[in-house]
Amino acid sequence: MLSFKCRNCGGEMSIDPSGSLVCDYCGSDSFFNDSDLIQYRSFRKQMLDFLKGVHDEKAESGHNEDALWSNAEEAHFRTSEGDPVNLRYLYSYEDEAGCVYLTRSNAIFVYGADKKAYADKVLWSIKTLSFPPADVKGLADCFPKLNGRYDLSDGGVMLTFSRSENLFPLSMFGSLTPEHAAWVVSRLENICCVLKYSELVHGGISEDSVWINPFIHHAVLMGHWQSAVRSGIAKAKDDDVKDLKDLRRTAERILGTHKNEAPGAMLEFLNEKPAEDAYSDFEKWDNVIDKGFGGRRFAKGLGINDLS
Repeated sequence: MLSFKCRNCGGEMSIDPSGSLVCDYCGSDSFFNDSDLIQYRSFRKQMLDFLKGVHDEKAESGHNEDALWSNAEEAHFRTSEGDPVNLRYLYSYEDEAGCVYLTRSNAIFVYGADKKAYADKVLWSIKTLSFPPADVKGLADCFPKLNGRYDLSDGGVMLTFSRSENLFPLSMFGSLTPEHAAWVVSRLENICCVLKYSELVHGGISEDSVWINPFIHHAVLMGHWQSAVRSGIAKAKDDDVKDLKDLRRTAERILGTHKNEAPGAMLEFLNEKPAEDAYSDFEKWDNVIDKGFGGRRFAKGLGINDLS
């Protein structure tokens, strides 16, 4: 696992589709040194080898991640009762609330003592979610499931959420082809409909907060729940469609170098103003699938099974 700190502000830097390092906090950019570039290319090769197994008949056999874990690092904490908590993680990132770790079976969020209130806000937000009585699409599985809350010896808080195998942050995948990005948008439209039904604005949909399993075309809005608010009480009326704006921004960024390959209907959708609510926006996206991709279909290729 590789992580890079911004020399300007100390924030965690992300890797854009061109391979440059970009700070999401202050906007500074940088470039790999020779050593980091070698490590990054090695890690990316393993990620691509991992993705190539999407169409293998044994793709869900339970061994897909094994090769990636040679990159794992460790982090150590202690609970307020003195018990050690040792994490072995493949990937981590930071936001304004704390640090997130991807372990074998959990997504672990650690909040410092000065950000302890964020943990309570996260739990409130997730508890506030509601689902249609007949949740035939299993939409509840697109949201975090709490495993535990732990007070830490330094006054901070650790929240652990279930992570199914092969579920990774979007930011780990680099640029996606339009067909692959399309099913991610479909999942995010479903997620936004649940948020609308729950009268919530998430406020933090991004490549880090959205985690996907490319083998089964599943997505979970895992992170940034500290930003959620009740819809209708946002500072500006347009903030009630912030999630739909963030959906578009995220889709455009994950297309990256493949953006010029996207059908015109998809690009038009990403550039236009969202519909007045998630339900109407989902209908608009359905039209994009029909016009831009010829309808929902099974498609061969890297990480592409269908557009449903």
